[in-house]
Amino acid sequence: MTTRFCLICTFLCGICSIGKGQIIAGDSLVASGQYVAARVEYERALFGSTEPDAVFAASVGKARCLKQQGLYAPAVTFLNGQLQSNLPDSLLYQLRYEQVLCAYLAGQFENTLSLVERLPYLHPDVPPVPMLLAVRVLALNELQRWPAADTAYHELAALVTANTLLPNPYRELPRLKSEKKAQWLSTFIPGAGQLYAGRPGEAALSILIQSAGLYFGIASYINSYYLSAWGIGAGLFGSFHAGGVRRAEVLVRQRNQQRANAFNAQLRQQVVELIK
Repeated sequence: MTTRFCLICTFLCGICSIGKGQIIAGDSLVASGQYVAARVEYERALFGSTEPDAVFAASVGKARCLKQQGLYAPAVTFLNGQLQSNLPDSLLYQLRYEQVLCAYLAGQFENTLSLVERLPYLHPDVPPVPMLLAVRVLALNELQRWPAADTAYHELAALVTANTLLPNPYRELPRLKSEKKAQWLSTFIPGAGQLYAGRPGEAALSILIQSAGLYFGIASYINSYYLSAWGIGAGLFGSFHAGGVRRAEVLVRQRNQQRANAFNAQLRQQVVELIK
């Protein structure tokens, strides 16, 4: 009986030491920039070890390798699977923290907000972390939820600084134009949607081409060239008219995105300064 117990202990110690050795090997590969090979070592450690510290270290190591490779979405999926592990709450919190960062970097802004908002319920004893509040502000900005982002920004500012005289970046929000309005303008007035989107050159070109098609169609019809009137004149006018409507919507969307991106970039810098 004693011999069997000793053998079991020896076997378990061997498994733990193998897992730790693979983690050390993975860390060395990360230091040399060999992220794919490091991921393999971490995966082997996960497969061969049940010790909580080793599972946690291997999970974080693999997730960070995926981040270094720009594979943020796979990192989110991987960490989601690791959260099912039987780990202490303190380690699970750190995995969830890493998952939030990966979700934001992956552009999963709705998922980022969901993950951040779940943390206080899953870990009620952990105080708010400035980095997570900052990520929440940035995710709300990307979704253009300005009022909610304004509230989150002030929560972050109150947490990290006692300065109540900080400038409020949300006093001057980017002025976004309506895609629907651009569509309606182009539908009834050729080129008006492009002009509304701030592209006078494209507006003039759209008016010129559609007018040419309309003129050709009318002239052909008057001269009894009915096939040319319908096949060329009406076809040219109809095609460019429909294309102009769609183009006006695209131009407004691009213009809005540029303005939102410029605003977000400026605010991102302010958020970074807050949490330094």
